[in-house]
Amino acid sequence: MDFLKNLLRGAIMGISEIIPGVSGGTMAVLMNIYDKLIGAISHLRKDFKNSASLLIPLVLGMAASILAFSHVITPLLQNYPMQVNFLFIGLVCGIIPMLFRHAKADGIKPAQTLPFFIMLALMVLMACFYFVTDTSLIISMNAGTFIRFMLIGFLAAVCLILPGVSGSMIMVIFGIYASVIAAISRLDILMLIPVGIGIIFGLIYGSKIIDYCLHHFPQGTYFAIIGLVSGSIISLVQRALLPESTGKVFRMPNTSALIVSILLMAVGMCVSMLFTSDVLIHSKKGKDSKTIPHKANH
Repeated sequence: MDFLKNLLRGAIMGISEIIPGVSGGTMAVLMNIYDKLIGAISHLRKDFKNSASLLIPLVLGMAASILAFSHVITPLLQNYPMQVNFLFIGLVCGIIPMLFRHAKADGIKPAQTLPFFIMLALMVLMACFYFVTDTSLIISMNAGTFIRFMLIGFLAAVCLILPGVSGSMIMVIFGIYASVIAAISRLDILMLIPVGIGIIFGLIYGSKIIDYCLHHFPQGTYFAIIGLVSGSIISLVQRALLPESTGKVFRMPNTSALIVSILLMAVGMCVSMLFTSDVLIHSKKGKDSKTIPHKANH
């Protein structure tokens, strides 16, 4: 019975992880298994049997739901790039208030805001490269692409310890989301191997790094995340208004498409704010403060 319950929980987490801005970590908090999940990952080698009994059905459920949903999101990205990217913009914007509440929980220290400006500048710089780099769907693998996919997979997995921050959002920010989803839908194992390697190392080691930063430099860590998220909006707007299909040339969208896009952006913001506010409510009600990273229970 526990296996089936965890299989279903994994499926729910998988669906949420494939939607940028809706975090699998958030779903884990809402389903009251977040602390068990982080504990199982952290103690996988020390307590392999108990950890595996939780992680195996969760991973199977996530894999099945991600595979199934990838067949839906891929054609949407191909046929409605502006509408889908505006939805992503809304989802990304919706998590910023939650991150800012965490960052200012103990008052804002000016020195701790420096990571925000560094990450924002980095994202603006990356946006500038949009016009001189190939952002089309990646369907072949070379050494550079392998390393890029592996590093972004690592960062995406690290986000598991941050309820409210989506791993798929990290892939959107760094421009490989559509390529990874397309690879999943066509079961292109070669394209998915580097992402898988990055995710494994991110879960094993990256979560410990984030946990350390949250406990020792909580405000600076959250401001860095805010800079990363805020700067990603520029790239999303570029992909929405200057899609690869137009040769990165702006073309005035028709009125109906623009209205739908704006409505989807509003829906995305509402969804993200709904789920991230639930994280704060649950963290306040939690009996064990260790179930949420430092600052998340304020």
